[in-house]
Amino acid sequence: MKKKISKPILIGGVLLIVSAVLIGFVLLMIFGGDKEEVSTDPLNLYNKVLVGMTKEEAEKVLKVESSAKGKGFNYIDENTGYGVTVSYKIISIEDMEEGEAAEAAETTEVVVFKQLFVPDNSYLDGLVNANVTADQVNSLKEGMTYQEVKTIFGGTDGTEINSAYNKKDAATPYSVMAWFNPDHSVAYITFLGYQGTVMVFEYRPGK
Repeated sequence: MKKKISKPILIGGVLLIVSAVLIGFVLLMIFGGDKEEVSTDPLNLYNKVLVGMTKEEAEKVLKVESSAKGKGFNYIDENTGYGVTVSYKIISIEDMEEGEAAEAAETTEVVVFKQLFVPDNSYLDGLVNANVTADQVNSLKEGMTYQEVKTIFGGTDGTEINSAYNKKDAATPYSVMAWFNPDHSVAYITFLGYQGTVMVFEYRPGK
């Protein structure tokens, strides 16, 4: 003969289960719901900063403590070892773009230079993206477009490793892009503007 479960016990059991589920949900929201995904991208911090950003904006998006390095500051991602070195300068309204100046104070401290922080040469392995030869680099001409360079380099995109403020045209910063080879040789191309036109090019053999 089956034993009947009294209503008070049955109701109590249901309430206990519901309570456990609710508590588990609350704990998940508190301790796990707001966790950001950990990035393994070497360019994670570098790509967050833009030349022309105010220092306040840059530090807000970087979300890591800085350490002084000469005239700049290092912001390092503890998960990857890579980071970004940033230099700031006080820029007057007259030197800024009209749209930026409208919202800026009379002077403001902005990013005038950023460079990919690489702790040592072994970390270059994590940036390998090409097989570019010295002959390919030496075939480049000043004024070539980024797409022309990319075609000569076999369709491979470069990696921007630094960018600098352009006093003559704030909207068109100088940009150095690199093509890293497995033997640690590197093609460095300086462009006027991000993926703009070629200014200077250099091939450095691997060591």
